[in-house]
Formats: sequence, structure tokens, C-alpha cells
Amino acid sequence: MVEYKSIHGTKIQNFSSDPANPVDGQVWYNSTSSDLKYFAEIPAAWATGGNMGTARSNLAGAGLQTAALAFGGKVAPEDQTEEYDGSSWTGGGNLTTGRRMLTGCGTQTAGLAVGGYKAPGVTLSADTEEYDGSAWTAGGDLGTARYILGGAGTQTAGLAFGGGRAAAGAYDGSEEYDGSSWAAGGTMNTLRYRVVGAGTQTAGLGFSGYSPTTNNITGATEEYNGTSWTNGGSLGTARQKVGGCGTQTAALCFGGIAAPGTPYTTATESYDGSSWTATGSLNVGRIQLAGAGTQAAGLAFAGTAPPYSASTEEFSLGGPATFTVGTD
Repeated sequence: MVEYKSIHGTKIQNFSSDPANPVDGQVWYNSTSSDLKYFAEIPAAWATGGNMGTARSNLAGAGLQTAALAFGGKVAPEDQTEEYDGSSWTGGGNLTTGRRMLTGCGTQTAGLAVGGYKAPGVTLSADTEEYDGSAWTAGGDLGTARYILGGAGTQTAGLAFGGGRAAAGAYDGSEEYDGSSWAAGGTMNTLRYRVVGAGTQTAGLGFSGYSPTTNNITGATEEYNGTSWTNGGSLGTARQKVGGCGTQTAALCFGGIAAPGTPYTTATESYDGSSWTATGSLNVGRIQLAGAGTQAAGLAFAGTAPPYSASTEEFSLGGPATFTVGTD
């Protein structure tokens, strides 16, 4: 019989307590608890979750990995809402105004839907709607109607920034919501649309998109303090049509496309408040998807794969972990 020592070069060590600084792959016996244990560095990874009821793209999301909200998007009709419980999606209350290319923020029981293109037809929207966990009601309109914009914050302290104004081009302004009306906020440093957001109204994050100033896809990242935007670290790979979630100091960016004609990417990057680092890849590369959750427990759903996708993926940040593999 092959022994552990012949494989690893050492015997299983006996400790009265777990070692303070175990190394990846280390196995030991805890004589006090009579447990056989091992330590491993678990890599960050995406795992398959429950499919949405309706495949779609260009939608918005809000909430957490175990309590997420998906609404709107390119689907017939464009007013559909779904709620995720960590394993499956169920139908929620329909938007009052169906639309695509909108943004969202908040939680599953206190969500905010902002801007976009109205359906039927293609009409630029300034509409804001508030969700209470079962139904949407009208809120105050944006000062500037726009689509493919970024969003962050909560239902009573929301932030909307960037985006497109059709013939008027991209927009570099931001607006702040107080639960009933929008007021002008700080101007972004990089004019762009298809920007994605994370964080709060006073600690927001905007990243990725397309800048008509340079006619290029951008990896620019900006941080908002409630008054003004400052430049942060750029994405490792500039891209647009991505999904995102998290906070200003702990965000995720996933999916999208880096250049016209290239495959939809599975790349994921994590932000620590100053720089982006590559982490576990999506299982399905796609664009125009939505995100929710945190950096440690993110959610990616829907998009264009192609065709339109109903796929949901759940992110785990990984890290060091100790496992018990046997007990006397």
C-alpha cells in the first residue's frame, strides 16, 4: 500500500492544535479534537446557478447573490422582473414602463430602475421606478434622459452617471437621487457610454465603456466621493458591455468584449480600491449582461452569448480554508 510519506516526502504530523501558518496542501492530525485535517488555497471561481425564466440582454440588476433582482432588457415584453433566491428565479412585478439598456441599484425589496430605451418603439427614457419587493411605482424623472448608463447606491440614495443621449452623443454628467427627485452631481473625467457602476452614492465606482472622444473602448475607472470624480486604476483589459458589482474598494468586472469582431470574453477582474487584478473566469463568455452582489459573492446573469442567454453564474472569491477529512 502506498503511504502518504512516499508521495509527499513527509509523514502526517501530529499537533495538539491546528498550526498557525499551514501551507497549501498540508495535512495534519489534531490530537486534541481527534481530527485529520488539511489546508488548501481555494481559487476564485464561477459556478453555475439556476437559469432565468426568460433569456434576455441589455437588462439591469440589483441586490445580492442570494436575493437578486433582474428587470427590463431586450425581451418581449420589456417590462419583465425576476427575483433570485440563491438557487432559482421566480417572476416579480412588471415594470410600469418596459425598457432596455437601463441601469439599476438597490436591493431585491427596495430596487431602483433608471433610464434606458422605452418599449414599444425606441424612445429615450428619463423614467425612474421604485420596487418594493412585489410592485414597481413611478419615482422622479432623471434630469437628462439617457440609456446605457451606470448606476450605484440605494433606492433612497441612488447615483446615475454617464450614458448616451442618442443624437446628442455621450453624457459625462452624474445625478443623485434622494428617494423622490434627482439633482446634478459631479462631471466624469472620461466621456463615455456603456459604463458600469458599483458602490454607493458617496463612494461610487464607474468603469469600462466606450469613449467617443477617442473612438475607443476604455478601461478607465473613476471613483466618486459624493461631489466629484477622480481617476482610479484602469482595467487590465479595456472592454465594454460588461457586468459588474461590489463596492468602491471591492468590485468585480466580468464579461464584455475587448474589441469589435473578437470573441465575447469570460475574463473577470477584481478591484481593491486602487488596481484591478485578474481572477476566476466566467463559464460562459457574454456581453450586455447584468450583475449583483459583492466581490466575494457576485452574481452574473443573462446577456448575449449568443443567442440571448438565461444563464446565471455565482462567484466565490476563494481563499485559504481548513477542512476536516476524518474523525476518530
